[in-house]
Amino acid sequence: MIQSPEKPARARRTELQALLAVVPCAHGHGLSGLRVSGERGTSECFLPFSVPPDAPRRAYSYAGFVTALDRLRAFKADRILILTDDDQLVAELERRADPPKELTLEYIIAGCKLNEMRHARLAVAPASRVEDLRSKAAALAATMYPGLLPAAS
Repeated sequence: MIQSPEKPARARRTELQALLAVVPCAHGHGLSGLRVSGERGTSECFLPFSVPPDAPRRAYSYAGFVTALDRLRAFKADRILILTDDDQLVAELERRADPPKELTLEYIIAGCKLNEMRHARLAVAPASRVEDLRSKAAALAATMYPGLLPAAS
């Protein structure tokens, strides 16, 4: 008797939502707070990063974002929605605003890493949604790096 081969099991799509808070610290250090939610639950991680000590404040946003993207790649999700309250970063990466000239390289690196994740999307979240994660990251950063930079005005 001839048997037809079974259809291969359909691959299951994994979708994640990530909340990102970047906390700049003193002496060129910073901490990215990342809360990742999916069908397997929610987890938080706090990722240190560094920039040159004389880097402009916006460089922290790019470095924190790239650090978070590197961590998100490890999840190997089919779709990722990254939410942040940094509307300027979102506008620059969506090409609605030009990045500062001194951050052209950081902009290119961030854009390339985002494009490597074919179905990743960056969007603005209300500051109130990121507030809890930012305060946790700031509290941890204060123990790691004395002298937090003041909040942007």
